[in-house]
Amino acid sequence: MAKKTNQINKSRKSYFACANTCKGFVNLFNTIYNSKNLEKLYIIKGLGESVVLNEIAKKAEEKKYSVDYYLCPNDMDYLNGVIINELKTAVISEKLYMQDSVSMLKYPVILENIINLNDFYDEKKLFEQKQDIYDLNSKKIEYNKLAYKFLKAANELSENIEEISTEYIYYEKLNAFIDRIINKTVNEKHLHGLEKNKNIDEYKFINSISSNGLAELTTFEKEAKKIFYISNENFSGWNFTENIIKRFSNLCKVICPDALNPKKIKAIYLKNPQILFVIKNKDLNLNYDEKYNFINMERFIDKNLKKDNKQKLRFIQKCYKSISDETVKYFDEIKKINNSINDIYKNAINTIEKNKYIALTIKKIIS
Repeated sequence: MAKKTNQINKSRKSYFACANTCKGFVNLFNTIYNSKNLEKLYIIKGLGESVVLNEIAKKAEEKKYSVDYYLCPNDMDYLNGVIINELKTAVISEKLYMQDSVSMLKYPVILENIINLNDFYDEKKLFEQKQDIYDLNSKKIEYNKLAYKFLKAANELSENIEEISTEYIYYEKLNAFIDRIINKTVNEKHLHGLEKNKNIDEYKFINSISSNGLAELTTFEKEAKKIFYISNENFSGWNFTENIIKRFSNLCKVICPDALNPKKIKAIYLKNPQILFVIKNKDLNLNYDEKYNFINMERFIDKNLKKDNKQKLRFIQKCYKSISDETVKYFDEIKKINNSINDIYKNAINTIEKNKYIALTIKKIIS
């Protein structure tokens, strides 16, 4: 996937609650915003939610609250939601609280509250551009379908490459290496009480395929005391993370599905020992020491892989890159359409009344 520059604030604790994948749009909302861990959940309806979310987060941080940011996977300059940890409060875009276009409201007022930005639009102005809005949305739906078809094709190619490489992996050598890592980094204190921690895994995306290309977040890298970067030649890195998941089936952890195929694991973060395993290229600007480690998967792969499949691998990888780059172009077109729709709505809003409403809402949330 081609990369583009984005404006991510690297000091923030940033994640994705959803992603564009080969399975379509995948939403991990229920695994992140657990109502049992929240006292209040505010759902924003209408356009312009990212501006409101940024204002809420800013006010929360001014009061020294810690904030988790959930970025929009389609455009990482925008937010889909925030969690204010000390207040046990989540504020999210409506799209994160929809499942198959059906609202999941369970406890209105007691838990869930609606922030409705739609009340401040001039209907007459919008009706004047009704057809333009319909046409733009139709085009967006078309591009979304094409983007997901291309992601599906890219995934099929990646699975083809993985299937070929799997036959050449020295699994005994790989498993022995993983055993040595575990013995060195995870002690009895971390493993104590595994049964008590059973079934409390968290799921969060840390990478995204969108108009920004392939983007990766470094939130867990900043938190971790020890990091293992895992190379992914011929998609062999997935074998490593799959093995790690099995070894720590009962240990409290954050599982990060891969944005291309959520059945594959991009990263695992062990919360108690603060150890991160993540599929990533070697960072040549880092000094590899006690914290940073690099695992070259090629050491566990028979060299005959490339010798026996040279032309086939080269052809598939070329197709994979071409399809991936085209996917990014579709998401870029979707971003442009969203900007056009937003411009129409901006010109039809009562800004003064809306700002008054937002100010009162923020005051209510940030108590």
